Amino acid sequence: MPINPTPSPTATAAAPVSRTPEIHISSLVIQHSPAQTDAIQAAASAIDGLDWCVSENGKAVVTLVTSSAGAVMDRIAALNALPGVHTVTMVYHHYESADAIDGTTDGPVASHAAP
Repeated sequence: MPINPTPSPTATAAAPVSRTPEIHISSLVIQHSPAQTDAIQAAASAIDGLDWCVSENGKAVVTLVTSSAGAVMDRIAALNALPGVHTVTMVYHHYESADAIDGTTDGPVASHAAP
């Protein structure tokens, strides 16, 4: 039986999904060549939303703040592509609506927002 790629006349297009803006907070461990720490730190620090926290003996801890899970994965791929990086491992990931983190809605995060 041949497959007909033409949609039936009764098929309707899916309505676009309205999404609330999100904030994704992640913590990553980068295992890398100790001899390339400075170059890796410089390149990683140029990645939007990334904060280099600490490194020692070929391991670094960074935090990452993005607007989507896809952006987190894109940043991990960019880090993995850097010369001297062996692995990048996500050790923490949390997301909430941007409104909750900004303190504009009631919720557990809003009560901890800075004035």
